[in-house]
Amino acid sequence: MFNKILVPLDGSELAERALEPAFALARQAEGEVLLVRASAPERILIPDLHTSGGYGVLWPDQSLERAEEEAAEYLKSLRAARAPRDLPVRAQVFEGAVADVIVDTAVAEKAGLIVMSSHGYSGITRWVLGSVAERVLGSAPCPVLVIRSPRPLRHVLIPLDGSPLSERAVASGLALAAGLGAEVTLFRAIPKVDVQEMRQLDQAEHGLGWRLAEEIREETESYLRTVTAAHPHPELEIKRVVMFDPAAESILEYAETHAVDLIAMSTHGRTGPARWVYGSVTEKVLHGSHHSMLIVRPAKHELSAG
Repeated sequence: MFNKILVPLDGSELAERALEPAFALARQAEGEVLLVRASAPERILIPDLHTSGGYGVLWPDQSLERAEEEAAEYLKSLRAARAPRDLPVRAQVFEGAVADVIVDTAVAEKAGLIVMSSHGYSGITRWVLGSVAERVLGSAPCPVLVIRSPRPLRHVLIPLDGSPLSERAVASGLALAAGLGAEVTLFRAIPKVDVQEMRQLDQAEHGLGWRLAEEIREETESYLRTVTAAHPHPELEIKRVVMFDPAAESILEYAETHAVDLIAMSTHGRTGPARWVYGSVTEKVLHGSHHSMLIVRPAKHELSAG
C-alpha cells in the first residue's frame, strides 16, 4: 500500500523524526522514500563589509539559488547519514510554499503516504498543529501520518462509527501497523442509553433497559468482528473495544490510558474555498491529543456525494 512515501523536511531535528517510521514502512512494502525540501525566494540582508552600513541586500534570485544549494546539500548529507543501504531513497528540492510543494509533489509522484512531523506546540492539555501540517492534511491526495512524539509506534487505535467513511482508515491503519509491527485496537464508542429512557424501559418490563444496552453492545462487537474479517491481517494482534461514552472523549481517554501511540482516523469533512473542515469527532481528537495520527481523507467521489 505504501510503495512510495514522501517525507517533507526543513532541516530541523523535529522534522527528521519522520524518517525512521517512513524507512520502516517503505522497507516492509519494498517501496521507496522521497525526501523533499521546499525553498522559497525572499529578500534578505547579509553582512557586507564593503558597504557603509555594513549590510547588503540578497535579492530573490540570489536568495533562491543559495537556498536551493543549501537544501540540496542538506538532503544529500542526510541521505548519506540516515538512509538504509538496502532502501531506494531519493531527494529533491522544489521552489515554492512548503505546503503547496508537499501536496503537489505527492500528486505528481503518486505517493501512497506522506509522513511528516508536526511543528505545533504542546500545551498542558492541548496540541495545536502547525499551519503547514494543517494545510497538508486539508489537501493531501493520500493518507498523512503526523508524527508528534519520538517514541516508537507500537499501539495503533482505529476508531470507527459504523460508516463507510470511517472505515476508510482501516486498511491504511492496519497496513501501517503491519509495517511497524504494532498491535491494533479497533474501537467504537456508542452513546449511553439515557437514564430516563432506561427507567421507562424498566417500568415497561423489568431489566429491559439493561438487555437493550447488552444488545447494542453485542451488535457493535459483531460489527467490529465483521470489519476485522474484511481486512485480514493474520500477523497482527487485533483487539476490539466498545465503550458507552461520547465518541471524542472516549477515544481520547482510551488512548491516554492504554499506551496508544497512534490514532488512525478518516475525515468526514467537505472541501471549502481555502481550507479543510474536519468532521467534529476527528477534529476534537486531532486537536485534543498529543498522540501521533494517521489521517485518511475521503476520495473525491465520496466528497461530492451527498
